[in-house]
Order: sequence, then C-alpha cells, then structure tokens
Amino acid sequence: MKAFRLVLLFCAVAGCATPTLASDADLALNRNYRALIEQLDQGNETRLRNAQRAWLAFRDKECGFKAQGQRDPANARTVQASCVEELTGLRAAQLQRELDCDGQRSACVARKSASAATAAAPAIAERSCRAEVGAARAKQLVAQCLRVSPATRPPCNAANACSLITDEIRRGCDMLGKDAPKFCAGRR
Repeated sequence: MKAFRLVLLFCAVAGCATPTLASDADLALNRNYRALIEQLDQGNETRLRNAQRAWLAFRDKECGFKAQGQRDPANARTVQASCVEELTGLRAAQLQRELDCDGQRSACVARKSASAATAAAPAIAERSCRAEVGAARAKQLVAQCLRVSPATRPPCNAANACSLITDEIRRGCDMLGKDAPKFCAGRR
C-alpha cells in the first residue's frame, strides 16, 4: 500500500491522471472474491456476483461524491483514488471474514459440499469469457470494458464470465451518457 500512496502523492504534486496500478487492496479484493466464488453453490455465487456489482457501483459513486467537492482537479483525483483504495480495502476485509467463516454459524453463507466443489472445478474454468466466445471476441469485450469502466480493472478481464464484462460495459456506458463511445449505443 505504501507504493500506491507514493503514486497518489506524486500524482497530487504532478497532476497526473488517477493511477491504474493494482494496489494491495485491489489484489486482496480480487483474491478473496475469486476464492469465495469457488466455495459457493450456484445460487449464492449469483448473489455474491450481484452484490459485488452493486458494491462497485456504490464505491464509484461514493468516491465520485467525495471528490466532486474539490476545487483543484489534481486534488480531486487524489481524493477519489484514496477513497477507492480505502473502500476496496474494507470490501476485501469483508470478503476475507466471509472466507474465514467456519460454516457453523448462521451468519455464514452456505458453501457447496466438498464433492460438489471438486465436480464443479472444471465448470468454473470453462465459464471464462475466452472459453464462452473465443479469444478474439473476449479481447474485444475487454478492450471496450477498459475504455468505459471506472472500476479498477477486476471486471475487465477475459478470465471473467462474459456477462460480468458486458454488465461492466453497460454500467460504464450509462455513466458516460452522451460522451460514451459509439459501441455503447446498443448497450443502453
């Protein structure tokens, strides 16, 4: 996290764009999310995916709100990046607590059985966008996602399901409104 904060400090002084480096919080969030997804049955997997999408939208709007009051654009970018880092770290910790949940408490989300987990492992790998639509189309979707997504990259990855990537494209296109690229026209 120190390296990310140094980049933020540099950006505040130099006025550069918000850094796109994966922070420790980003890496922890992605690691914990993937680990938890692999442990859940299909119903809870879908619920977690929906919750994560809603959380990403909340985080982006919350941090945009915090940054909009800044008069200096460089300071606004720093405030927004710091907010994203802080909320991402908190979400990573939430997911870690769920991973650490022993399953005996009622507050723990139900996991799939051990036999179902091993049987489902190949199916999880097959659900990548690359496997769904091929490498070329997955690459195109990832490129579109990267152009419009305010997220710190987790959804824009060909290893994710195409539905996650296209949902992120739709969300980014909606946020950009009239300034959205032409490929957004059919996605609203």
